[in-house]
Amino acid sequence: MVTGFDYLSRDQALQEHWLRRFVAIVIDAIIVYAPISIIFSAVGGWHWYSTWWWAGALLFLYATLFDSVIGGTVGKLLMRLKVVPISGQLNTSQALLRNVTKIFGPLLLIDWIIGMAIDTHDPRQKWTDQIARTSVIRYDSPGRT
Repeated sequence: MVTGFDYLSRDQALQEHWLRRFVAIVIDAIIVYAPISIIFSAVGGWHWYSTWWWAGALLFLYATLFDSVIGGTVGKLLMRLKVVPISGQLNTSQALLRNVTKIFGPLLLIDWIIGMAIDTHDPRQKWTDQIARTSVIRYDSPGRT
């Protein structure tokens, strides 16, 4: 059985793909978590558990909205990545399903690990991408060679 980890260990383009995805989620987390932390601090209701819960819920909603409307979050777009369906057009239910693990950071890590551990024909997919029948691809801007 060949897994995504097997491909990852010897494919430099795949390594770069996953690094881009990691940087994209860090950018998106900063976009969502920083304002939430500031707001909670300003109103005196800052508790790490409530801040992280709200930020996780907002990250999930943010990623779902951006994926379904423009094909990717700000982080993905900055990293030249795009969410695409395996067939047809990306719909809201696919975006919801592929982003559900973003509610809680450790779940996202588990999602990535399971996706790479499962025998797959597309090692760019995390587990929820496989279930939602989506993938994340790299694109270059027009005019770039």
